[in-house]
Amino acid sequence: MKTLDPKTGISIENVLFATDFSPAAEAALSYASAVADRYQSRLYVAHVINLESFDLLESESARITLQKAHDEAQRKITQLLDPLHLPRDRYRIVVADGAISEVLVEIIQRNHIDLAVLGTHGRRAFKKLLMGSIAEEVFRMAPCPVLTVGPKTASTPSVGGLRHILCAVEFVPDKSKAAQYAVSLAERYSATLTVINVREDMPASPNTAEKFSEPFEHWIRDNVASGSDLRNRIRFERGFGPAPDSILDFVAKSAVDMIVMSVRQLDPVMAAHLPKSDTAYELVTRALCPVLTIR
Repeated sequence: MKTLDPKTGISIENVLFATDFSPAAEAALSYASAVADRYQSRLYVAHVINLESFDLLESESARITLQKAHDEAQRKITQLLDPLHLPRDRYRIVVADGAISEVLVEIIQRNHIDLAVLGTHGRRAFKKLLMGSIAEEVFRMAPCPVLTVGPKTASTPSVGGLRHILCAVEFVPDKSKAAQYAVSLAERYSATLTVINVREDMPASPNTAEKFSEPFEHWIRDNVASGSDLRNRIRFERGFGPAPDSILDFVAKSAVDMIVMSVRQLDPVMAAHLPKSDTAYELVTRALCPVLTIR
C-alpha cells in the first residue's frame, strides 16, 4: 500500500538498493532499509553483472560462467538481507547483466522505483565498478530520486534517524521536487530542516540577512502546509563563495544527517565526463552525510 505524505504528496512505495558487494555498497544498505522501514516500502536489492568481464558470451563456457555469476549474486544478496529479517513480501531480489548504469535505470523504470540508494567510493580508479563513476551516472540519469552514500558517510544512520536535513536551493523562492522531498522527510522524521542558498557572485555583508528574509518566507508558504509543526523547525542559511565549500562547512558544524538537492539531467556521456568541480559530485564524495539528488 502506498504511504502518501498528506502535506507534500510524496510517496516512497518501492526502494531500490543497488550493490556491487563492496564495503561502500554495504554501508548504503543500512540507509536503504531505514528509509524503507520508515515509509513501509518494498525493498528491491539489485546487482548488475558487467558483461565487459565476459569476452566470449557466445561460447557455452561463457554462458555457464555467467549463470554461475547470477547464482552467486543471488546467494550474496540473500546473505545481505538475512540480518534484516524482512517479511518475504517486503523485498525483491533482482540480478541482471549488461551496461550497469543503463540496466539500473531499466530496473528503476520497470519496477516503479520511487527512491534508489547507492554507495560510492568516488570516481578515481572505479570507472568499471557500480560504486564509482557509475553511481554518478545513475543519479544523473535515474527518473527517481537517488540517495548516494559517499565514502565519508557514517556506515549506519544516526540513532533516531534523520534529525537535521539540509536542503540546498539554487534559487529562492523555490518549488522544486527537491524542496518537496526535503519537506516530506522532515515531516516524516520530525527533523529540523535548514534551507541553504549559496551566492557565489556576492560577498557577505552585515545586511545580508535582512535582504533575503522575504524570499525565504515565500519558500515556507510555497512548500510547507499552514499549521504544520515543521514551520517551527525550519531555518534558513545564506552562504557565499564556492557552493560545495559553503555547504560542506555548514554540514560539518551543524550535525546534518542528509543533504537534499536538485541535479541537472544529463545523458550518459556527459554524466561520465562531468568536471570534478561539479557541486553534486563534490558533495557526494566529500560530505559527512548521504546526499539525496532529485532531477
